[in-house]
Amino acid sequence: AMGLIRFYARPERGLWSRKVVKSAEAAASLEAVSGAPDTEFCYNVEWDGPEAPSAEERRKLLWLFHPMLGGPGASSQSCLNPEGNDCLIEVGPRLNFSTAWSTNAVSICHSIGLHHVKRIECSQRHLFKFPTHPATQARRVLASGLHDRTTECVYDHPLGSFALSVRTEPVYHVDVLGEGRAALERANRELGLALDEWDLDYYTRLFRERVGRNPTSVECFDIAQSNSEHSRHWLFRGRLTVDGQALEESLFDMIIGTQQHSNPNNVIKFSDNSSAIRGGEVRCLVPAEPGAPSPLQETLTTRHVIFTAETHNFPTG
Repeated sequence: AMGLIRFYARPERGLWSRKVVKSAEAAASLEAVSGAPDTEFCYNVEWDGPEAPSAEERRKLLWLFHPMLGGPGASSQSCLNPEGNDCLIEVGPRLNFSTAWSTNAVSICHSIGLHHVKRIECSQRHLFKFPTHPATQARRVLASGLHDRTTECVYDHPLGSFALSVRTEPVYHVDVLGEGRAALERANRELGLALDEWDLDYYTRLFRERVGRNPTSVECFDIAQSNSEHSRHWLFRGRLTVDGQALEESLFDMIIGTQQHSNPNNVIKFSDNSSAIRGGEVRCLVPAEPGAPSPLQETLTTRHVIFTAETHNFPTG
Protein backbone atom coordinates (compact mmCIF):
# COMPACT_ATOMS: atom_id res chain seq x y z
CA ALA A 1 0.00 0.00 0.00
CA MET A 2 1.26 3.47 -0.90
CA GLY A 3 -0.26 5.49 1.94
CA LEU A 4 -1.40 9.04 1.26
CA ILE A 5 -1.25 10.84 -2.08
CA ARG A 6 -1.92 14.58 -2.09
CA PHE A 7 -3.63 16.69 -4.72
CA TYR A 8 -4.09 20.46 -4.60
CA ALA A 9 -6.65 22.87 -6.01
CA ARG A 10 -7.09 26.63 -5.64
CA PRO A 11 -10.53 28.25 -5.42
CA GLU A 12 -11.28 31.46 -7.27
CA ARG A 13 -10.30 34.59 -5.36
CA GLY A 14 -13.34 35.84 -3.48
CA LEU A 15 -14.67 32.35 -2.82
CA TRP A 16 -12.82 31.97 0.49
CA SER A 17 -14.99 31.44 3.50
CA ARG A 18 -15.73 34.30 5.84
CA LYS A 19 -13.72 32.66 8.61
CA VAL A 20 -10.50 33.09 6.59
CA VAL A 21 -11.11 36.82 6.29
CA LYS A 22 -12.03 37.17 9.96
CA SER A 23 -8.94 35.23 10.99
CA ALA A 24 -6.71 37.56 8.98
CA GLU A 25 -8.44 40.59 10.49
CA ALA A 26 -7.89 39.24 14.01
CA ALA A 27 -4.21 38.62 13.35
CA ALA A 28 -3.83 42.06 11.78
CA SER A 29 -5.05 43.61 15.01
CA LEU A 30 -2.03 42.05 16.74
CA GLU A 31 0.55 42.34 14.02
CA ALA A 32 0.79 43.68 10.49
CA VAL A 33 -0.22 41.13 7.87
CA SER A 34 0.37 41.89 4.20
CA GLY A 35 -2.92 41.54 2.35
CA ALA A 36 -5.33 38.64 2.02
CA PRO A 37 -4.03 35.08 2.31
CA ASP A 38 -3.50 32.66 -0.53
CA THR A 39 -5.64 29.57 -0.07
CA GLU A 40 -5.70 26.10 -1.57
CA PHE A 41 -7.46 22.83 -0.87
CA CYS A 42 -5.39 19.73 -0.21
CA TYR A 43 -7.02 16.38 -0.99
CA ASN A 44 -5.35 13.64 1.04
CA VAL A 45 -6.08 10.35 -0.72
CA GLU A 46 -5.44 7.03 1.01
CA TRP A 47 -4.47 4.62 -1.76
CA ASP A 48 -4.25 0.93 -0.83
CA GLY A 49 -3.24 -0.43 -4.21
CA PRO A 50 -0.02 -2.47 -4.58
CA GLU A 51 1.27 0.11 -7.08
CA ALA A 52 1.00 3.84 -7.59
CA PRO A 53 -2.06 5.09 -9.53
CA SER A 54 -1.72 4.73 -13.28
CA ALA A 55 -1.79 7.75 -15.59
CA GLU A 56 -5.50 7.14 -16.25
CA GLU A 57 -6.27 6.82 -12.54
CA ARG A 58 -4.41 10.07 -11.83
CA ARG A 59 -6.34 11.78 -14.62
CA LYS A 60 -9.62 10.74 -12.98
CA LEU A 61 -8.49 11.99 -9.57
CA LEU A 62 -7.39 15.34 -11.01
CA TRP A 63 -10.72 15.64 -12.81
CA LEU A 64 -12.59 14.83 -9.61
CA PHE A 65 -10.76 17.48 -7.58
CA HIS A 66 -11.11 20.26 -10.16
CA PRO A 67 -12.81 23.28 -8.48
CA MET A 68 -16.48 23.33 -9.41
CA LEU A 69 -16.77 27.14 -9.34
CA GLY A 70 -13.83 27.90 -11.57
CA GLY A 71 -10.16 28.43 -10.95
CA PRO A 72 -7.11 26.57 -12.21
CA GLY A 73 -7.30 22.81 -12.35
CA ALA A 74 -6.12 20.42 -9.66
CA SER A 75 -2.45 19.49 -9.45
CA SER A 76 -0.18 17.08 -7.64
CA GLN A 77 2.04 20.05 -6.71
CA SER A 78 1.17 22.71 -4.15
CA CYS A 79 0.64 26.24 -5.42
CA LEU A 80 1.82 27.74 -2.13
CA ASN A 81 5.53 28.23 -1.59
CA PRO A 82 6.23 29.87 1.78
CA GLU A 83 9.39 31.91 2.05
CA GLY A 84 10.96 34.38 4.44
CA ASN A 85 8.43 35.52 7.03
CA ASP A 86 5.45 33.73 5.46
CA CYS A 87 3.12 31.78 7.72
CA LEU A 88 1.55 28.62 6.26
CA ILE A 89 -1.31 27.11 8.27
CA GLU A 90 -3.08 23.89 7.29
CA VAL A 91 -6.34 22.87 8.96
CA GLY A 92 -8.53 19.87 8.34
CA PRO A 93 -10.90 17.36 9.94
CA ARG A 94 -9.87 15.43 13.01
CA LEU A 95 -8.63 12.01 11.98
CA ASN A 96 -10.42 9.96 14.67
CA PHE A 97 -13.09 8.97 12.15
CA SER A 98 -13.84 9.30 8.46
CA THR A 99 -15.96 12.32 7.63
CA ALA A 100 -19.28 12.12 5.79
CA TRP A 101 -17.59 14.04 2.98
CA SER A 102 -15.00 11.27 2.72
CA THR A 103 -17.70 8.60 2.53
CA ASN A 104 -19.33 10.36 -0.42
CA ALA A 105 -16.01 11.05 -2.14
CA VAL A 106 -14.90 7.41 -1.83
CA SER A 107 -18.26 6.25 -3.18
CA ILE A 108 -17.79 8.49 -6.24
CA CYS A 109 -14.26 7.16 -6.73
CA HIS A 110 -15.44 3.56 -6.65
CA SER A 111 -18.23 4.33 -9.12
CA ILE A 112 -15.69 5.63 -11.68
CA GLY A 113 -13.34 2.69 -11.28
CA LEU A 114 -10.96 4.00 -8.60
CA HIS A 115 -11.35 0.96 -6.36
CA HIS A 116 -8.06 1.43 -4.49
CA VAL A 117 -9.21 4.70 -2.89
CA LYS A 118 -9.88 3.87 0.74
CA ARG A 119 -10.40 7.31 2.29
CA ILE A 120 -10.15 10.98 1.27
CA GLU A 121 -10.01 13.97 3.59
CA CYS A 122 -9.87 17.56 2.40
CA SER A 123 -7.78 20.13 4.29
CA GLN A 124 -7.32 23.84 3.69
CA ARG A 125 -3.92 25.49 3.43
CA HIS A 126 -3.61 29.24 4.03
CA LEU A 127 -0.48 31.27 3.33
CA PHE A 128 -0.23 34.58 5.18
CA LYS A 129 2.52 37.08 4.42
CA PHE A 130 4.10 39.12 7.21
CA PRO A 131 6.68 41.91 6.79
CA THR A 132 8.50 40.51 9.82
CA HIS A 133 8.61 37.09 11.41
CA PRO A 134 5.14 36.57 13.01
CA ALA A 135 4.97 36.15 16.75
CA THR A 136 3.65 32.91 18.22
CA GLN A 137 0.53 34.71 19.43
CA ALA A 138 -0.31 35.92 15.91
CA ARG A 139 0.07 32.40 14.52
CA ARG A 140 -2.15 31.06 17.30
CA VAL A 141 -4.85 33.65 16.56
CA LEU A 142 -4.73 32.84 12.86
CA ALA A 143 -5.02 29.11 13.47
CA SER A 144 -7.85 29.40 16.01
CA GLY A 145 -9.96 31.44 13.61
CA LEU A 146 -9.50 29.01 10.74
CA HIS A 147 -11.02 25.89 12.25
CA ASP A 148 -13.67 24.53 14.60
CA ARG A 149 -11.85 22.67 17.37
CA THR A 150 -14.75 20.26 17.90
CA THR A 151 -14.39 18.69 14.44
CA GLU A 152 -11.13 20.08 13.02
CA CYS A 153 -7.50 20.53 14.00
CA VAL A 154 -4.28 22.13 12.78
CA TYR A 155 -1.91 19.92 10.77
CA ASP A 156 1.57 20.94 11.90
CA HIS A 157 3.07 18.84 9.10
CA PRO A 158 1.65 17.45 5.83
CA LEU A 159 -0.22 14.23 6.55
CA GLY A 160 1.66 11.05 5.84
CA SER A 161 -1.04 8.73 7.15
CA PHE A 162 -4.51 8.79 8.68
CA ALA A 163 -3.31 6.52 11.49
CA LEU A 164 -3.34 8.00 14.99
CA SER A 165 -0.97 7.11 17.79
CA VAL A 166 -3.77 6.99 20.34
CA ARG A 167 -3.33 4.62 23.24
CA THR A 168 -6.48 2.71 24.17
CA GLU A 169 -7.49 3.05 27.80
CA PRO A 170 -7.07 -0.31 29.58
CA VAL A 171 -10.16 -2.17 30.77
CA TYR A 172 -10.06 -2.98 34.47
CA HIS A 173 -12.26 -4.62 37.11
CA VAL A 174 -13.97 -2.56 39.79
CA ASP A 175 -13.51 -4.51 43.04
CA VAL A 176 -17.09 -4.35 44.33
CA LEU A 177 -16.82 -7.82 45.92
CA GLY A 178 -13.76 -6.83 47.94
CA GLU A 179 -14.29 -3.13 48.67
CA GLY A 180 -18.04 -2.80 48.31
CA ARG A 181 -19.61 0.52 47.45
CA ALA A 182 -16.32 2.43 47.93
CA ALA A 183 -14.92 0.81 44.76
CA LEU A 184 -17.96 1.87 42.76
CA GLU A 185 -17.78 5.40 44.18
CA ARG A 186 -14.16 5.65 43.01
CA ALA A 187 -15.08 4.46 39.50
CA ASN A 188 -17.97 6.92 39.54
CA ARG A 189 -15.54 9.80 40.10
CA GLU A 190 -12.81 8.60 37.74
CA LEU A 191 -15.11 7.74 34.84
CA GLY A 192 -17.57 10.61 35.35
CA LEU A 193 -20.56 8.25 35.55
CA ALA A 194 -22.82 10.69 37.47
CA LEU A 195 -24.37 7.86 39.52
CA ASP A 196 -26.42 9.16 42.46
CA GLU A 197 -26.77 7.60 45.94
CA TRP A 198 -29.59 5.29 44.88
CA ASP A 199 -27.62 4.12 41.83
CA LEU A 200 -24.53 3.35 43.90
CA ASP A 201 -26.51 1.32 46.43
CA TYR A 202 -28.46 -0.52 43.74
CA TYR A 203 -25.46 -1.53 41.58
CA THR A 204 -23.40 -2.51 44.62
CA ARG A 205 -26.14 -4.93 45.69
CA LEU A 206 -26.64 -6.11 42.11
CA PHE A 207 -23.04 -7.24 41.59
CA ARG A 208 -22.39 -8.48 45.14
CA GLU A 209 -25.64 -10.36 45.75
CA ARG A 210 -27.11 -11.29 42.37
CA VAL A 211 -24.37 -11.31 39.72
CA GLY A 212 -21.66 -12.46 42.12
CA ARG A 213 -18.66 -10.93 40.34
CA ASN A 214 -16.87 -7.64 39.85
CA PRO A 215 -17.99 -5.40 36.97
CA THR A 216 -15.47 -4.10 34.44
CA SER A 217 -14.93 -0.39 33.82
CA VAL A 218 -16.67 -0.81 30.45
CA GLU A 219 -19.71 -2.38 32.10
CA CYS A 220 -19.91 0.45 34.63
CA PHE A 221 -19.79 3.03 31.85
CA ASP A 222 -22.42 1.16 29.83
CA ILE A 223 -24.73 0.83 32.83
CA ALA A 224 -24.46 4.54 33.55
CA GLN A 225 -25.53 5.37 29.99
CA SER A 226 -28.19 2.73 29.31
CA ASN A 227 -29.88 3.11 32.70
CA SER A 228 -29.61 6.90 32.82
CA GLU A 229 -32.62 9.17 33.17
CA HIS A 230 -32.27 9.96 29.47
CA SER A 231 -32.81 6.30 28.55
CA ARG A 232 -35.04 4.93 31.32
CA HIS A 233 -36.82 8.00 32.73
CA TRP A 234 -36.69 6.69 36.31
CA LEU A 235 -37.61 10.11 37.64
CA PHE A 236 -39.84 11.36 34.85
CA ARG A 237 -42.02 8.22 34.78
CA GLY A 238 -41.45 7.15 38.38
CA ARG A 239 -43.80 7.30 41.37
CA LEU A 240 -43.55 10.61 43.21
CA THR A 241 -43.78 11.10 46.96
CA VAL A 242 -44.07 14.67 48.24
CA ASP A 243 -44.00 15.35 52.00
CA GLY A 244 -44.76 11.69 52.65
CA GLN A 245 -47.77 11.67 50.31
CA ALA A 246 -47.69 9.47 47.19
CA LEU A 247 -48.95 11.33 44.12
CA GLU A 248 -51.29 9.59 41.68
CA GLU A 249 -49.54 10.94 38.60
CA SER A 250 -45.94 10.89 37.42
CA LEU A 251 -44.35 13.96 35.88
CA PHE A 252 -44.98 12.46 32.47
CA ASP A 253 -48.66 11.82 33.31
CA MET A 254 -49.03 15.47 34.30
CA ILE A 255 -47.70 16.63 30.93
CA ILE A 256 -49.90 14.18 29.02
CA GLY A 257 -52.87 15.47 31.01
CA THR A 258 -52.59 18.87 29.33
CA GLN A 259 -53.99 17.24 26.19
CA GLN A 260 -57.38 16.99 27.91
CA HIS A 261 -57.65 20.77 27.67
CA SER A 262 -56.23 21.55 24.22
CA ASN A 263 -57.18 21.10 20.58
CA PRO A 264 -57.49 17.41 19.58
CA ASN A 265 -55.36 17.89 16.47
CA ASN A 266 -52.43 15.59 17.24
CA VAL A 267 -51.54 12.96 14.68
CA ILE A 268 -48.50 11.78 16.65
CA LYS A 269 -48.08 12.72 20.30
CA PHE A 270 -45.65 11.76 23.06
CA SER A 271 -43.83 9.42 20.72
CA ASP A 272 -40.08 8.93 20.78
CA ASN A 273 -38.38 12.10 19.52
CA SER A 274 -41.29 13.41 17.51
CA SER A 275 -44.85 14.67 17.30
CA ALA A 276 -47.13 15.97 14.56
CA ILE A 277 -50.25 18.07 14.26
CA ARG A 278 -52.87 17.78 11.56
CA GLY A 279 -51.89 19.61 8.40
CA GLY A 280 -53.71 20.22 5.15
CA GLU A 281 -53.83 19.40 1.48
CA VAL A 282 -50.90 20.55 -0.65
CA ARG A 283 -49.75 19.89 -4.21
CA CYS A 284 -46.64 17.68 -4.35
CA LEU A 285 -44.51 16.06 -7.01
CA VAL A 286 -44.57 12.28 -6.56
CA PRO A 287 -43.39 9.41 -8.80
CA ALA A 288 -46.03 8.11 -11.18
CA GLU A 289 -44.85 4.57 -10.35
CA PRO A 290 -43.29 4.32 -6.89
CA GLY A 291 -40.59 1.65 -6.79
CA ALA A 292 -39.62 2.00 -10.45
CA PRO A 293 -38.11 4.69 -12.70
CA SER A 294 -40.97 6.98 -13.69
CA PRO A 295 -41.82 10.64 -14.32
CA LEU A 296 -42.99 12.87 -11.50
CA GLN A 297 -46.57 14.02 -11.47
CA GLU A 298 -48.39 16.70 -9.52
CA THR A 299 -50.65 15.17 -6.87
CA LEU A 300 -52.95 16.64 -4.23
CA THR A 301 -52.03 15.01 -0.93
CA THR A 302 -52.28 15.59 2.81
CA ARG A 303 -49.16 16.71 4.63
CA HIS A 304 -48.99 16.94 8.42
CA VAL A 305 -46.70 19.30 10.35
CA ILE A 306 -43.85 17.56 12.16
CA PHE A 307 -42.38 18.76 15.45
CA THR A 308 -39.17 17.35 16.86
CA ALA A 309 -38.16 17.89 20.46
CA GLU A 310 -35.05 16.09 21.67
CA THR A 311 -32.74 18.12 23.88
CA HIS A 312 -30.15 15.42 24.64
CA ASN A 313 -29.37 16.96 28.00
CA PHE A 314 -28.85 13.46 29.45
CA PRO A 315 -26.70 11.64 30.29
CA THR A 316 -24.85 14.44 32.05
CA GLY A 317 -22.95 14.75 35.28
